[in-house]
Amino acid sequence: MKDFEALARVFHTLGDKTRLSIIALLNAGEMNVTAIRGKLKLPQSSVSHHLGLLRAGGLVAARRNGKQVFYSLADLPKHRMGQKSKLTPPGTNAARFGPAELVFPEV
Repeated sequence: MKDFEALARVFHTLGDKTRLSIIALLNAGEMNVTAIRGKLKLPQSSVSHHLGLLRAGGLVAARRNGKQVFYSLADLPKHRMGQKSKLTPPGTNAARFGPAELVFPEV
């Protein structure tokens, strides 16, 4: 049952249109809050809030460069529950979580 609780948290984190949009943008490469905000046409506070939730869920990684923070997708196969699927093409950011597989499409 514990695995299903963790899996439910991952999907709950992804269960928001804005967070899914951020994931799709980051699948194309690293971005800072300003760039994400510009693409999504949302206030910085909203983007920062959603990025915080994605980071807490282990789906997004952050790298500081001076005053700016750049975000990228976390390495999903190294996620605490995820395992690389044998069916997923190499180089694709995807992971199998129990019975479900996450494959992030290119934007």
